[in-house]
Amino acid sequence: MTNRPEGDTNVRRYGLLKLIAGLAMYAAVWLYVYRQAGFGDSRGGTFYIILMGVPGALALSGLLEITTGRSFTELAKRWDELAPWQRGVFGTGIIIAAATLVFGGLLLIGWLTHV
Repeated sequence: MTNRPEGDTNVRRYGLLKLIAGLAMYAAVWLYVYRQAGFGDSRGGTFYIILMGVPGALALSGLLEITTGRSFTELAKRWDELAPWQRGVFGTGIIIAAATLVFGGLLLIGWLTHV
């Protein structure tokens, strides 16, 4: 049996709600962008990226709350309490891991579609 903090289920439920709402808003914005500009048209590119980034950030914060069981503000507070060198090391590690996942996924997609 795990020793979970009080309110862990509520944080995860709220995180799930944020994830679903963020994904729904992202899909709605994506459809709007697709209908307005289509693929390959660069009109309003920066605005559309920002417009799609907001619900994407909401969905990712919900995913973070689901996986950790902690609220986003609590995680931010704990991050701020780390020593500066720890934030540097962990931040660099997170960036390297994220880049590895993204570029690895792109390579995998390229490899699968080339075969």
